[in-house]
Amino acid sequence: MPRKVILGIFAAVLVAGVTFLAVNGSKTLATTDNGKITQADYVDELKQSSAGRQVFAQMVINKVLDKKYGKQVTDAEIEKSFNNMKSQYGEDKFKQYLSQNGMTTRQFKQNLRDKEVMQVAVKDNYKPSRDQLNQAYEDYVPDTKVSLITTDNEDDAQAAIDALNDGAEWDDVYHQYSKKNAAVSGTGQLPAFDSTNTTVEQEVRMAGFNQGEGAYSESPVKGSKGNYYVVRMDHMDEKPAQAKIESKLKDKLTNDFINDSKNQDEMKKIVGKLLSKADVKIKDSDLKGALAGYMKAAA
Repeated sequence: MPRKVILGIFAAVLVAGVTFLAVNGSKTLATTDNGKITQADYVDELKQSSAGRQVFAQMVINKVLDKKYGKQVTDAEIEKSFNNMKSQYGEDKFKQYLSQNGMTTRQFKQNLRDKEVMQVAVKDNYKPSRDQLNQAYEDYVPDTKVSLITTDNEDDAQAAIDALNDGAEWDDVYHQYSKKNAAVSGTGQLPAFDSTNTTVEQEVRMAGFNQGEGAYSESPVKGSKGNYYVVRMDHMDEKPAQAKIESKLKDKLTNDFINDSKNQDEMKKIVGKLLSKADVKIKDSDLKGALAGYMKAAA
């Protein structure tokens, strides 16, 4: 999972906790022989920490962006992203991931939504140059269909490759070696994807793009979710004209811009300008400087 998503999940958990504590401030969290600690005490302490101020800043940003761009992100889109991610992990591994991070399904989906709203906001305020678009088109790989044999370990994937090398039919090898993968249909085929796709694992995409039609991977492909794959390239469409996919290329460049840590200052500038337009006023003296980095970047 991308680093920005993981950080966003961490923030989402803290946001939920801080909101709850703020509403229920008088409740006692602990008692000691030297007095008690209330939720209000905890919130006051959290506000003094850099993590607490960062979470507060993210809460304000989410609030502002949601008003302007939230309607452009549908529940159906979030549900699709959620299901794609869950299918890549597998049901059991995904539940384990949520448990390890103290996440509920609702919190995870909210984090995905906040991320999508941020992408819409940046896209509206970030304009790729013509040179960037031309280069993106040159690098573009059109819709490609691949089939996967999905295994838990490298030995099983290698055994599947050995069987194919010995002349066995793909369908037979698939039924013998592949475990269940909710993302595929039939004997392992994924829906078509192109090089702008971010839901199919990068290792699978690269394996498909770099093989001729009908060819399969010569060695096991290790995925980012812990699975191993045998990847067969089934078909690649003709490359469309640039004008037909320009919007898709802009989306890809925007996503790359967001996920590149070298662009953090530019990101802050964009967000800072949106905060300024929203007339944000911080009432709590302890949190006055929480948005300073964004406002300074936008000045």
